[in-house]
Amino acid sequence: MKTIVCKIHILFFIGALCTTAMAIEKPVKLKVIDLSFEGNAAFSEPKLLRTMITRPSGFLSPVYYYENIYNDDLNSLLSFYRRNGYLEARIIDQRVEIDSLRRQVQIQIKIEEGQVTNVDGISLFGNQHFNETQLMKLVKLKIGDPLQHDKIQDTRLRILTHYANNGFLDAEVSPEIKINYEAHRAYVDLMIVERAQFTIDQIVIIGLEKTKPGIVRRELLFKPDQIIKYSQLLQSQRKLYLTGLFQSVFIHPKPAASGDTTRKDIAIMIKENYTGEFNVTLGYGSIEKLRSRIEIFNTNLKGTARKIGLTTTLNFIHQGIEASFTEPWFLGKPWRFDANFRRSFFDEPGYDLDQLGGKFTIGRTFFERSNISVIYRYENNRLKNIRTTEIPDQFRSNLRTLKLTTIFDNRDNMFNTTRGVYLEWGNEMAGSFLSGTDTFVRTLGRAKYFRRLSDKTVFASSLEFGWMKKFGKSKEIPLNERFYTGGPNSIRGFPYRSVGPLDINRVEVGGNFKLVMNLCEIRRPIYKMFGGALFFDAGNVWRSFRTIHFSDIRIAPGLGLRIDTPIGIVRFDYGVNVFPRPGESVGAFFVSIGQAF
Repeated sequence: MKTIVCKIHILFFIGALCTTAMAIEKPVKLKVIDLSFEGNAAFSEPKLLRTMITRPSGFLSPVYYYENIYNDDLNSLLSFYRRNGYLEARIIDQRVEIDSLRRQVQIQIKIEEGQVTNVDGISLFGNQHFNETQLMKLVKLKIGDPLQHDKIQDTRLRILTHYANNGFLDAEVSPEIKINYEAHRAYVDLMIVERAQFTIDQIVIIGLEKTKPGIVRRELLFKPDQIIKYSQLLQSQRKLYLTGLFQSVFIHPKPAASGDTTRKDIAIMIKENYTGEFNVTLGYGSIEKLRSRIEIFNTNLKGTARKIGLTTTLNFIHQGIEASFTEPWFLGKPWRFDANFRRSFFDEPGYDLDQLGGKFTIGRTFFERSNISVIYRYENNRLKNIRTTEIPDQFRSNLRTLKLTTIFDNRDNMFNTTRGVYLEWGNEMAGSFLSGTDTFVRTLGRAKYFRRLSDKTVFASSLEFGWMKKFGKSKEIPLNERFYTGGPNSIRGFPYRSVGPLDINRVEVGGNFKLVMNLCEIRRPIYKMFGGALFFDAGNVWRSFRTIHFSDIRIAPGLGLRIDTPIGIVRFDYGVNVFPRPGESVGAFFVSIGQAF
């Protein structure tokens, strides 16, 4: 009997636990499908939404309603108004309509903005080294403008930066705002404390073990006995970091060891990078198939910042070995010199190419984002296994070319860009006074544009065009120097190099004019490391400029998958051949590493 009673108690206990577990349900997630404003005249709805976390859900980006976050959003909304001069702004009504069945929520917020408070006067106090006319040029706020606190803080930072760039490292700027609430007028006083102006006493480099001190000093934009300019310290820090020699670089002023209170020592704290590199890369691509790359580098040869390296490449279309040397300061000047010597073999669709040669480049960076370079190319090429019916008049091509290239590049990330512009213009001449078996001229231009459409969505576009023409003793331009297009990094609806002139057997023979337009690519994360892309490519290659017909332009929209891995972006793209011609497929699929452009 006791056993039966015990079992009954256990059953009741288990039943109670089950009932409690069923009663404790997970909170229902309510998707925000609409959030609208009423009464807002000064600011648009999109601008107000940017101040809030709670906002309407978008495509592939659902937003859920949480009461505590929403209440914080309301405070942020009012704070935004008050920071922009609407000191009387208030929320007079709000409605949160919950649809429990559909698990959705709609929100309406009614705002009373009130009258804006305008700036009626701006004054400077305490400035002695700089007159009022000089400093007022730095003031972004103007009389009659709304009282915008962000502009006041921006003005404060601009004045502080101006002082710091003239040796006043301890200067202070304190805004004082006086408000006449009845008249809706504000008066802004900028209180300045200048303190001492400092000059440079000594430059102290800390942390060097391999690199010679002169390598560091030549990158600096300042020297002893100059007035300290804080912007020069930051630019010098950036220049040192961009040499690639150092893991970290910090430049900061400190009290002078001499005890002079009007001078500062500049401390440069450095942690050096490893000078030896051994890299092995294995991968797969739709064109190269299985591929490997082995690199051996010394990036700081005997502490001089010179770089030497050896690279081997092996895949289904390219096998080769290359030795390289880099001198970042050629003949003691900030001109970079690169020398590359290589032996390569290429298996292209219409021919095989055996190549032996080198390239010498001298270039210099200007204005941080621009550079110019002169390139001399010395190559002995031999064409083999010609698969085109247009047999070239010679199978050897000994090229001697000279090329001038200018580049402007302000992209935020060269591997996975989200904003910025890339512009390149190059002109190359082969033969003539340079000797060689071939004589031609070539022009190549590239333009890339990137911008954020939202926090997660990136718009990208690219244009590439090229023109070339033979002259002198050349009867034709070698197959390996002509333009080709089609493939994973150009027009993605077509196989590799398949767009352009073909022979009677539909083998690619290349052309002398190229136009490739990646008109639009929209990139957006989907889930964690996965992202998606929609793109529209167009273009073609023509035998010459005179044979161009814009009706020949091939178009290829498509979509892609991106996987953000530790080794880079893995890209899967499928492009559609909208108007396939006889013998062509309706599209092409590619697997690649890195973005298309």
